[in-house]
Amino acid sequence: MVPDQFKLPPNRANLPATLLFLPGTLCDERMWEAQFLALSKDWPCTFVDYRFEESIFAMAMTALAQVSGPLIPIGLSMGGMVALEIWHQAPERVSALALFDTDPGADTPERCRNRDAQVLAATHGGFRSMVETQLAPAYTSPRNSAGTTAGAVLRQKVIEMALDQGVAAFAAQVTALATRQDNWPLLGGIGVPTLVACGADDQLCLPEWHRRMAAIIPASTFESIEAAGHLSCLEQPDATTRLLQSWLEGLRSL
Repeated sequence: MVPDQFKLPPNRANLPATLLFLPGTLCDERMWEAQFLALSKDWPCTFVDYRFEESIFAMAMTALAQVSGPLIPIGLSMGGMVALEIWHQAPERVSALALFDTDPGADTPERCRNRDAQVLAATHGGFRSMVETQLAPAYTSPRNSAGTTAGAVLRQKVIEMALDQGVAAFAAQVTALATRQDNWPLLGGIGVPTLVACGADDQLCLPEWHRRMAAIIPASTFESIEAAGHLSCLEQPDATTRLLQSWLEGLRSL
């Protein structure tokens, strides 16, 4: 259940497009909290919960059903894949796209094997250990180590979100990731302004992938977020919020 503060404010229904905040694997509304609270002062916003859907296609359908009218999907990692699928399913409703720390390609055999091993461990009582030793360290920048106060707080939030999502959600999301389509051929046909951004230290969805994406998408802007890894919006919330505010203000003048 999405908390009330992450639902569309009814008094903002007259604005031109709703910002759809789309989470990554084992993440919930806490992932986008800083950006949601800041941007909802000027834009209608809603958070999409699709934790138990087993395909990116179904996740996009869930997101599209959340609100009517034009949308600006804002997605990170798996959420970025969902944003691209929203464009694929309903391009007439998409006013712009924001893609953070994501991978437009199909899953690789190596990553499928790694995720299968993680699901096996999770379903046999090792979920917390897997989250703490594998997922949380991979999601953050090496510059924000667990030995620092900020790094420890960040990793604890990542762990809490994952544990709250649970094993069943993890298994469903792994299935969605493993069966996703290759969206690289889709990028050249995106006909709306697109923000492509990533943490400068993202080691899961590499910065060079994002530069390549921005070079293919016609009306795109590439931005790198310093001292951030895979969860840039959570690791550098102020920088991410300023980036989105500036980009969205630029859209108003188009």
